[in-house]
Amino acid sequence: MPCTHLSKVFHDARYVAGLIMLASAGTLGGAFFFQYVMGLQPCVLCIYQRIPYAITFVLGLIALVLALRGTSMKPSAFFILLCAPIFLIGSALGVYHTGVEQHWWVSVLEACSSPTLALNSGDLKAQLESTMAVRCDAIAWQMFGISMAGYNALISFGLTVYSAAAALLITRRANEF
Repeated sequence: MPCTHLSKVFHDARYVAGLIMLASAGTLGGAFFFQYVMGLQPCVLCIYQRIPYAITFVLGLIALVLALRGTSMKPSAFFILLCAPIFLIGSALGVYHTGVEQHWWVSVLEACSSPTLALNSGDLKAQLESTMAVRCDAIAWQMFGISMAGYNALISFGLTVYSAAAALLITRRANEF
């Protein structure tokens, strides 16, 4: 089978691991861009959605190092496959956050809930000092009616499918069938 660039994107563990690292770093970079350049402060759920990308970056790095050793592609495929459930968790977090933003459900996280107003000024001051500045149910940015949490859900789900399919194809190629 001739090795085209498209074929490498799905069958070559080095390319797949590199793309997983690039996608993870790019998505994290986008989140940091919105936070530090655009001034959009993240809520608790936004921060939680970054964790899967950090984990998959590390898993992608491990897969790349193993692939560059070149002894067998199966260990690389294993670490690439491990990225799939991590990305799926990231997608689920994005869907959950989108639901909170759209008021389909209330967040179970205390930091995301609306504070109840205190009855006296001392309690109100203490409450305001301890309350997060950014609420999880407020949409800070959206494009085409989709919030950042919605885009995260879509990106993470696409990476779930990609990493699972690529791991399968790398393993099939390593087993020569």
